[in-house]
Amino acid sequence: MMAFFIRFLAAFGGGVFGASIGALPSFILTGFVALSGAILSCAGIPGAEELLVDNLAFGPFLGPHVCFAGGVAASAYAKRIGKITNGADIALALNGIGDSRVLAVGGLFGMLGHLIFTIVNGIFALTPFYTDNPGCTVFLSALIVRLLFGERGLYSAPESRKFLSKGSSLTNTLLIAFAYSLVVSGIYVALALQGYSGQLGSYHIVIFGLAAIGLVFAEFGQAYFGWHHIGIISAEAVMCGYTCGMGGWAMILGILFGLLAAIIGDVEGNLMNTDVDSHIDPPATAIFLCTILISIIYVIFA
Repeated sequence: MMAFFIRFLAAFGGGVFGASIGALPSFILTGFVALSGAILSCAGIPGAEELLVDNLAFGPFLGPHVCFAGGVAASAYAKRIGKITNGADIALALNGIGDSRVLAVGGLFGMLGHLIFTIVNGIFALTPFYTDNPGCTVFLSALIVRLLFGERGLYSAPESRKFLSKGSSLTNTLLIAFAYSLVVSGIYVALALQGYSGQLGSYHIVIFGLAAIGLVFAEFGQAYFGWHHIGIISAEAVMCGYTCGMGGWAMILGILFGLLAAIIGDVEGNLMNTDVDSHIDPPATAIFLCTILISIIYVIFA
């Protein structure tokens, strides 16, 4: 109980940190730490994943449910009080506007994120299934932010709202999802067939970290395709399939789930994150929903 209380208090600092440097930059830092911990874990370093991944990258400091979510909330609040013009701007470092109220909102939502994370974890602990707790929390926290600080309604603006992208936009997304899932799944299966499956328990976090770090290019204004939802879900699916005895065929499961994650992200982005005044993260939505589906497959077939 004392450890939870200390983490709960620490999450205020994590939320302020995310708000001060910006939600997207904070998530990039999450990627760096997650990748480091996952690589060390795959290399057999004892405690690396627990220390660096569980407690730092996904804990009350850099955890997306704390740090990123705090930045998202702070941006929406800053727009609401007239300090910035775009409340959905997750790349902006809000320290620059010089308003402590905005940073404090980030801290409070960091604490809320830690609390929601704990509740979600507790609920799924009562079932044989699981989800991505940070992703689920990021989604739920963003809904609360939209309802509290948004002025345009819960969904995308009516003139911009649609279900699924069309034309080259959709085909580009599907091709990228297929190609990225193919390489993520193919590498895992190739390594597993060579006898390395026992060293690949953190493979999905390695892929997630790589994709998250790549968002630094988006921060610099490049047309980077955010693919961490595709990467981690493809990796989790192929790992699940291989564990369930599919052998090389597990690659197909990884590709299918990578495509599903991309489609869910596209739909959520169109319905809830286009022409809006706060950010509801499409990748987080795809990650937590797809993780539930993967857990169902694991429970049935493992």
